[in-house]
Amino acid sequence: MKVKIKRLGKEGPYFQTYDLEVDGTPTVLEILSRIKEEQDPTLAFRAMCRSSICGTCGVKMNGRAVLACKERVTEEEVVLEPLEGFPVLRDLVTDHEGIPRRLKTYRLWLEPGEGEVAILPEDSRALEKPSDCILCGICDSVCPPVLEGSPFAGPMVLTRFYRVSSDKRDGVGDERIENVGASSFMGCVHCSNCTLLCPKSCMPERWVTVIEGKLAGMGYIQRSGQDFDFLSF
Repeated sequence: MKVKIKRLGKEGPYFQTYDLEVDGTPTVLEILSRIKEEQDPTLAFRAMCRSSICGTCGVKMNGRAVLACKERVTEEEVVLEPLEGFPVLRDLVTDHEGIPRRLKTYRLWLEPGEGEVAILPEDSRALEKPSDCILCGICDSVCPPVLEGSPFAGPMVLTRFYRVSSDKRDGVGDERIENVGASSFMGCVHCSNCTLLCPKSCMPERWVTVIEGKLAGMGYIQRSGQDFDFLSF
């Protein structure tokens, strides 16, 4: 197998090629680990849990954003690059510090309201998909408005926003929209990239669409009579 990896040197990015003998269909992370252990200890990449739940090992494989620990390689030639939309620290390691900063900006944690609230099984089931988000950043790395630097908060933030604000125990809800301004919640082009590439099948675009429906109800978005009510859910 020929593995071509985009690296960051003193003079800028460059590609380095490695030849590797493999059996079966190893994961991207297994390939990277073997290269580091057997050929090049200077290669930098990020990985922690190896169970597809920590979200730190996101990379691009042959132009497609994947989790290195989950994605298996069947091709004879592989090109690995860092995720787009994140500053590159070294080789395949990108800076994820912007993720917790955005969580703080939008107050994306549960703030309980007054009194006790009963959570029924159907309540939990309704939030299962957005709850599976591991904040890997893959959805944002393939989101055109985010990559273009628009005010749009991105599918990762909006998925977490839906999860938190839709919880019956939350005491803040849609006030988060008022606190940061509605423009951050608008701008999705509905390309479906986020849903197609989400490694946990969280369906980010679905929750973005629900939030757009809320914005319409709050008067931030005007529905036209010819848009087939695309904001409804």
